[in-house]
Amino acid sequence: MKRFLIVLLTVLLLATCTACKGGKKNPADTGTDYLEKLRTYESREKNPEQTTDNPDFDTFLDKVFVEGMESDFMTMHFNVVDYKKLGIEKPPVDLGELKYAFDEENYQYMEDQLKELQGFDYDGLSYRQQYDYEALEYSLYETLASMKYYGYDFLFNEGSNLAENIISNFTDYTFYDQESVEDYITCLKDYDRYLEDALTYTKEQSKDGFGLIQPWIDYTIDVCDGVLNKTDDNELIVSFNKKIDVLDFLSSEQKDSYKKENQEIVLNEVLPVYQKVKDEIGKYQTKKKLDSYVLSNIDKDYAELTYYLKSSNNKDLETVWQEMKDNLAYLEAEYVSCYYDEKANQIFADAYTNSTGSLSLTGKDCLEFLRNNLKEYYPDLGDIEYSVEELDPDTAPDNVVAYYWPSPVDNYNQNIIRTNPNNMSPGFKTYGTLSHEGFPGHLYQHVFYSKTKPHNFRSVISFIGYTEGWAVNAQYYAFRFCGVNNDFAASALFFEDAYYFLVYSIIDLGTNCFGWKAKDIVEFFNNESRLFQFDEDTANYYRNILIEMPGTFCSYGIGLSNFMTLCQNTQKTLGDRFDYVSYHEALMKNGPLPFNILQGAVDEFVATK
Repeated sequence: MKRFLIVLLTVLLLATCTACKGGKKNPADTGTDYLEKLRTYESREKNPEQTTDNPDFDTFLDKVFVEGMESDFMTMHFNVVDYKKLGIEKPPVDLGELKYAFDEENYQYMEDQLKELQGFDYDGLSYRQQYDYEALEYSLYETLASMKYYGYDFLFNEGSNLAENIISNFTDYTFYDQESVEDYITCLKDYDRYLEDALTYTKEQSKDGFGLIQPWIDYTIDVCDGVLNKTDDNELIVSFNKKIDVLDFLSSEQKDSYKKENQEIVLNEVLPVYQKVKDEIGKYQTKKKLDSYVLSNIDKDYAELTYYLKSSNNKDLETVWQEMKDNLAYLEAEYVSCYYDEKANQIFADAYTNSTGSLSLTGKDCLEFLRNNLKEYYPDLGDIEYSVEELDPDTAPDNVVAYYWPSPVDNYNQNIIRTNPNNMSPGFKTYGTLSHEGFPGHLYQHVFYSKTKPHNFRSVISFIGYTEGWAVNAQYYAFRFCGVNNDFAASALFFEDAYYFLVYSIIDLGTNCFGWKAKDIVEFFNNESRLFQFDEDTANYYRNILIEMPGTFCSYGIGLSNFMTLCQNTQKTLGDRFDYVSYHEALMKNGPLPFNILQGAVDEFVATK
């Protein structure tokens, strides 16, 4: 089965990736400039009155979905419950391939898929299919543009460390039946091979002139130590045992047998490969200075593409930067207004220091409050099925408060919010996190779109700037119905909770795309910000972090900025005719989209008012 690049909004490991998301310009490139196609992509006009689907087009999308699921076992497992019912042939049960090479076969496969897509008459498609067409076309342009580069996709960095992320594939794995338990064990046995392949990949990458910088090596060693410091209480053992214990389709004897087998694999195969990674990772250190890894110093086109991918956005970078600057000023102005308004300032101070009312809630209680009180700003979805599961306090990552694990395509009621009991302290930050992950953030948006019964293929592509931008923007409105009953105070709470997404994104874009030095960061904030003043040492500190983790915050920061700009422009256009409920429905009804396509949906909304 040829591979289709699957892009997930979750932390699910991209096991199908064969160095297709970064690196040197491919010498075998066909000459088609897909980056230019992204730069100039314009959304076509849609016909909301066209409700008759083209059956041939849906058959094509069926094939896209099925082949996507058949490309990789873990991708299939996390996206569907009953693969047989959906006509999916089960792929090999392993963790996939990691090869340091241009994947010419995959590139040709996706070009062929693009040609097949573009062979359909766009005007002859239904309204829903027209959005599906553009979502797939844009996603293919993103992937094909990325595949012009290989070798810059670092597996052991800070922003997305494979040794760390692979653990989530197993701790978040769901057991549906005995077959899925057996598959888990089979994949666990592949753990050591997969990480060894990652070391081989990194070795070849280093030979090609792109070794690891010291902060990435230090981070990877810390990850390995965290795994190696626990044996019988290892996360992969504790989590597995807890989930096995509650399965009603296994006998006590079967449960004991699986627990024993899992423990033996973890102790005898998984832990040794983490020791090997720890021992060998330092061999692939680069001698280059940190500034060599500024994205624009590597390749200006690659830097631009990275931010297109991270932000689901094809605006030119100067426009993105200006909008973020304007939106930071807007949020700062609301914050300052709270400071100078005596009543608002007192409300904010009380809410900031005292966990009372809704801000005293945690876990399911807080999520239920959010679900029941979002109706002023968002459509009411009624009852939504979801569960809240606590991470094991002894193994939960220190930097996690909570996260959402989305439902599979064939059961949108299987939604899980995982919370870290170590960090579930009452207060505005927990409230903000749960609104981001739950209502009206990720869980709410995912279920809303699922209830429209979209084509399954939409689960194999994602636009992370939309999804993360939506969730941060949801925090903004969640503070408006948290009970403080003052918009200035609510804005100030949001700002305290989430300002860093915009601030870090501005520094990131300035550093990695515009070549800012520390003095440029100091100059920008000293001239443009009321609240942030940097000296050069502080500026260098953040600059270095964002060279080490390029683009990590931009899905959140640029995504938020895009949603803010869309809303501000729509409010200006509609004036008194604007209402939040129908506006947010318009943003969600066609699913996650690149912002230039989403703009078309907003234009349709404006035309109906």
